[in-house]
Amino acid sequence: MKLINTTVFRMSMRFAALFAVIAIFALLSVYYITFAEMEEQIDGELQLEMIELSAYYRHEGLHELAELTEKRNQYGRHLRHYYALTDQQNNVISGNRILASIKPKNIDIKNEIFFFDTTQTFDDDDESILRIAYSSLPRGLTLTVAQANNSLHELREHTFTALLVAVFITLCIALINGVYMGRVVLSRLTLLNSGLDNAIKTDFRKTLVVPEQNDEFQTLTLKLNIMLGQIGKLIQGMRQVTDNVAHDLRSPLTRIRNGLEVTLLQSRSESEYRKAMESAIHDSNDLINTFNALLNIAQAEANVKREDWQSLDLAKLLLDLADLYEAVAEEKHLGFEFSVPKKQIIDGNNQLLSQAISNLLENAIKYTPEHGTVKLELLENNGHPTVVVSDNGPGIPENQFDRVLERFYRLDGARNSPGNGLGLSLVNAVVNLHGAKLVLKNNRPGLRVEINF
Repeated sequence: MKLINTTVFRMSMRFAALFAVIAIFALLSVYYITFAEMEEQIDGELQLEMIELSAYYRHEGLHELAELTEKRNQYGRHLRHYYALTDQQNNVISGNRILASIKPKNIDIKNEIFFFDTTQTFDDDDESILRIAYSSLPRGLTLTVAQANNSLHELREHTFTALLVAVFITLCIALINGVYMGRVVLSRLTLLNSGLDNAIKTDFRKTLVVPEQNDEFQTLTLKLNIMLGQIGKLIQGMRQVTDNVAHDLRSPLTRIRNGLEVTLLQSRSESEYRKAMESAIHDSNDLINTFNALLNIAQAEANVKREDWQSLDLAKLLLDLADLYEAVAEEKHLGFEFSVPKKQIIDGNNQLLSQAISNLLENAIKYTPEHGTVKLELLENNGHPTVVVSDNGPGIPENQFDRVLERFYRLDGARNSPGNGLGLSLVNAVVNLHGAKLVLKNNRPGLRVEINF
């Protein structure tokens, strides 16, 4: 993967552009506000001088104003402050003659101060950028005060250049940061991709190396390892199911085929044909039941029937099953005990739960010897319901508890009895679908199966 194609690099560039825009607006705002304030201060100084000189003229007269203007013009030249006083015919009374010749255009000044900017060269041959205050006095006199702003304009240019450099440096740093972040993330993703490739090549038997740093990549790696483990189990289970289906279904299919072939070898009576067809139908029903069980397990594991969920009374469901299987137990001369103390409302699929608990009751009744006892109970554990099916039959060895939940797995003593080894697998799938836990325990003697919701 190219660095430029990584999301983190593109996001870094977007944030860099956004940050640059924000920086430009912020710096420009500071730039314009600062220099506007400085220009306002200059205008304020010029205005104060104009007011002071105008008041001096009113109190002292023209001669004294002319002398003061001349003195200030002489003293102010070193600071680039200029003064000029002219009469109605624009004759210079005192002050700087060049400044006196500068007049604003199309301005009619009547007892007010007018500000304008211009560029002028004085005797020192230095070009000055002037800020001029221009005002009229009584008897047709005109007073002009100017201040050179070269340093201010130079500062403005330097500041603007510094602003551009700052923005350029910001963009460069953001670009470098984007490249660095992109490379770091890309290296972490490369490790993940390499680990996933190894997992795929080994049929998901290998897992990813969990990074030591506690961050989002560690969390992602842990989740991926869980996912890879589940995929590996599914692949292994699929292979096991395929092998078991091929092994367990071969016998009934062979019986059906051989029985039909033997029947067709010579002429038979109607009763013999009927008997052969009944045998084939019986074996076909076993095959159909096996496939239906596999389909139900697959649907339960895939959460297909969650759309049929509803609030149901678990106690009522167990009472209905108890009424049904109590009669079945009596036919086998078994005792049947059930204890359903009170209503328990849960969310679930009534059909699947009924089928799962029925499988447990059928197994308990099938493997419990005569005069034994089968129990169906509804208990409460920390406020949560627990369904218990127990018997005092031969039970299951504790080291086989996990194996009997696998598809088609049957204990050695049960291989010659009817069944396909899918009952407990279906029960486990339905229990997991409902967010419950299936627990097998030794009932001493017999088996105790708990469904903890």
